[in-house]
Amino acid sequence: MDRNRLFDTPASVDSKTNKKISSLPGQAIWQAVREHLKEVLSTADYERWIADLKLIAEVDGKIVLAARDRLSFDRVSADHRHILLRIWKEHDDARRDIRLVCWKDAGADLRAIVEDPWAEAEPEAAAGGAGDGTGGDDGGATRPPRPSSGAPEMTFDTLVTGKSNAISVELAKRVADGQPVGTQVHLISGPQGTGKTHTLLALRTRAMETNADATVVYLTAEEFLSAYTDGVKAKDTSALKKRLRSATILLIDDLHRISGKPGTETELFQNIREVTGQGGNVVLAGDKTPGELAGFSPRMMSELKGATVVEVELPDEEMRREIIRRLARHIARAHPDFLLDEALIERIHTGIRGPGRELTGAVWNLFTEAGFGTMTPTSDMLERVIRRMEGEVRAPTIELVKKAAMKVFNVSKADLESPSKARAVVYPRQIAMYLCREQTHKSFPQIGRAFGRRDHTTVLYAHRKLSKELATDQELAADIARVAAAILELQAAGNH
Repeated sequence: MDRNRLFDTPASVDSKTNKKISSLPGQAIWQAVREHLKEVLSTADYERWIADLKLIAEVDGKIVLAARDRLSFDRVSADHRHILLRIWKEHDDARRDIRLVCWKDAGADLRAIVEDPWAEAEPEAAAGGAGDGTGGDDGGATRPPRPSSGAPEMTFDTLVTGKSNAISVELAKRVADGQPVGTQVHLISGPQGTGKTHTLLALRTRAMETNADATVVYLTAEEFLSAYTDGVKAKDTSALKKRLRSATILLIDDLHRISGKPGTETELFQNIREVTGQGGNVVLAGDKTPGELAGFSPRMMSELKGATVVEVELPDEEMRREIIRRLARHIARAHPDFLLDEALIERIHTGIRGPGRELTGAVWNLFTEAGFGTMTPTSDMLERVIRRMEGEVRAPTIELVKKAAMKVFNVSKADLESPSKARAVVYPRQIAMYLCREQTHKSFPQIGRAFGRRDHTTVLYAHRKLSKELATDQELAADIARVAAAILELQAAGNH
């Protein structure tokens, strides 16, 4: 549907009040408002935040303006919503209210009325058309479309939740839903790559969906630092203050990056106090708990120690596999040939020992290796990905394989080298022998001597037996994978 038709109608009259509703089409009013805003806002603010807004519909008596993405929505909501409303009412005889939405989060009701307004306008601009009258000073041309990464939206539905992050996810949901948590300042801490940013962005999306009155402002510490530094250079930090203090929920990511910067810390502290003083919530995310943080003033440390602090740990084994599976399923929706079987999932899990971020990086690298999803991934493709990400892994020694088996099965070195025929000893011994042959490339006689001076035929039998059973015995495959993972962990810890 052409959204202009929603507004470019003759003036109409309210049958109850006999009041003239509008003497101008909606797009004409919007163009007048934009010209007015050019006069009262700085050129930088207008070009960055206002020029790209789109007038898309009138719903329930409110004019709906759309921001292209969440960053633009946050900034316009915090800094320009009130002046937009005031100037619109100056030009609109009906004095209708304005509803600002983020198009990326627009519901089905709006998408049923109008298609993506940027996708609609940009081909006209490219063809040299007149445009829709909503462009900037470049003659109606609009910005080129921002490419999509193809990654899933960061919502609670796409966040893999388990024991390592269950409390932080529940905290974020309660804040988003306006439920009491006990304090108004909250800190989510944990290692890099464990989903803290995903949790904050999911909180923002949920709050915007469930509470129309919520003003959610999300900033990384780097963005906060940059905005504050720019304000100091201009001798005016009022824009930053206004933006942050308008928030009912303020989200600051990577808090640790502000440590050791007293001026920036003071500005953040004051804004935290202003938001909480007005009844709002502040959610911070960083790599360390208050007891581990350094470089902050006693005043800020006291604020953080008085916050609700929850920790996010590295995902457990099943969470790691689910992260891989879920991303692979997401990619396969658009690229049906991109299918990962359980063997490939297990190899990513064992071959990439970093946190969730590195697991998803491996999947995307495999997607690229597989011709951007046009081919079915193979083990050879995956091995190239793992080699690029982890480097050439040195073959383990026989002794290191023994240590890994001892760790997984809780047996001793003496057990592995003993003549015992008990299954509790034979089973881990055979797995260790199998992996020695697969990973160390030592000969059967060399491996046999290392396991209590056994004959090479014993090692050959173990290798053949496990190789045959591996294809059908899932428990055996899982146990071999556990020992292989333990080998990698020991190597990463510096064992040889």
